[in-house]
Amino acid sequence: MDSAQADGSHGAPGAARVERWFGWVDTVAFLGLLNLLVLAGTLAGGVVLGLGPALAAGAACSRTRLRGDAQRTVRAFARTWTAGFGRANVVAAPPLVTLVLTATSLVALDGAPTALRVALAVVGGLAVVHLLLAVTMDAHYDLRRRDVPRLAWTFLLRFPGAPLLLAATTALVGVVTAFVPGLLPVVSIGAWVYLSTALCLSFYAANDRNLEQHPAAPDPLDE
Repeated sequence: MDSAQADGSHGAPGAARVERWFGWVDTVAFLGLLNLLVLAGTLAGGVVLGLGPALAAGAACSRTRLRGDAQRTVRAFARTWTAGFGRANVVAAPPLVTLVLTATSLVALDGAPTALRVALAVVGGLAVVHLLLAVTMDAHYDLRRRDVPRLAWTFLLRFPGAPLLLAATTALVGVVTAFVPGLLPVVSIGAWVYLSTALCLSFYAANDRNLEQHPAAPDPLDE
């Protein structure tokens, strides 16, 4: 009896460590697969028309995983990308157009005053945050597609902490990738989409809890 108890006491921590390591490996594998799928989806749409659907499908797959639901990632991504191709492009169009115009201006205004370049960089950062909020909001809520960009912008303005955290996450992933460029085609994009989706879902959950506790409070997602 004592021997069995001793074996159990030593085995439990070991099993927990194995389970923990397996969880980490599984997460890294998912991020790598998601990275590959987002890149493939972007290229499949000719980059310009593929980026929005790829990010939307990546956010949907990330949301499913974060909720603990089972999925066949490749099949789920392909189905979401195909079925939501047009919708995702409509939802992502405003921030993507802003981002392209901002990037073009930064390149064209090389040598311009620092203040102007900083202002353009801030606009570009807001466009990235708006894009993340739009695609995750569309994956999480049942909204009319033409309303999603507006509601994402309203949420961004009403909860300034949300864009700051999303911008910090984007900057962190960007800095790490700049130091290790080999991560870009392997895991960086998948990690960015997954972490951003997790943050956005936490923002929405906090907003929903606040509305439950204060029914009279205005809902930024109210159509």
